[in-house]
Amino acid sequence: MRLEHLDGNDRAARFYAAHGFTELCREPSEQPDWPDTVWLERSGLPAARDLSATSPAAPGLPATSPAVVDLPATETLCVTPGGVEIAGFRSQGDEALRWWERLRQAYPESGLWPLILETDTPGLIAETDPYDTLADALAAAETLDGAALLADYGARRLTGDSEYAVGVRAELAGEGAWPEDPEQPGFGLPYSWGRPEPVLVALVPAAEPWLVPVTLQFEGWNGYPGPAAHAAIMRYWYQRYGAEPVIMSGETLQYAVARPPATRADALALAWEYRQYNDGEYDLYHADTLTDLAGGLLNAPVWRMWWD
Repeated sequence: MRLEHLDGNDRAARFYAAHGFTELCREPSEQPDWPDTVWLERSGLPAARDLSATSPAAPGLPATSPAVVDLPATETLCVTPGGVEIAGFRSQGDEALRWWERLRQAYPESGLWPLILETDTPGLIAETDPYDTLADALAAAETLDGAALLADYGARRLTGDSEYAVGVRAELAGEGAWPEDPEQPGFGLPYSWGRPEPVLVALVPAAEPWLVPVTLQFEGWNGYPGPAAHAAIMRYWYQRYGAEPVIMSGETLQYAVARPPATRADALALAWEYRQYNDGEYDLYHADTLTDLAGGLLNAPVWRMWWD
């Protein structure tokens, strides 16, 4: 297995060294004042956890589960590229969000993570052609450090003294103008003429909430993270902020957040990570600056993401 990080990203270097990676070579940057790219290598992959947790024989919840005794009849929504059958049922609007809350409570018993999908999303999942197998993506997800990945992506944009880099550093230092009335969107579900459109409540087999991207194996366009990297970033945000995936479409993802950043400094740091992860800061938060985006994320119980 091979991966890369920028020279000077000490967190990434320490993390990967602790996981058995050794330096393979260095690739000098073609741009002045940019750090070298450090390529690492490790023989083999870590032992993957039991895949039975990701590929159950029966995709539906146990019929006797008291928390979901009146669960609607489920149907197969799609089969993922890795052969995992995803079951679910139709719902709409606030009703779908209420089902998510109930099924989230049942998750420790069921092992099935609820995920609200737009109606065309199962087809997009089934048509994905992933780079890695399910087993390889699962093993890689256990190895990657989501915080280090985001830091590395950001470091690539802040090298040198470009106007952009200087401006971002100033904002990260708290020098930006804080918005008086920042945009803080709630959950967004499809509506037409003021009425909720149908959605699907999927039951995704996953041993951890952050392993949902690995189960689905949805990846690979317009900067949308690959399954292993996506799971690593989700794990980092899940552990730090209690961020859990709730709603997904072919180009969006929405999180419920139990512990959002509560200080301006932490919100600015998250806003910079947000910018590395997706493209939604202007369209979803109407943010013209990083500080505008931080205002939208400060104490926000919902995060919305979009890949253009």
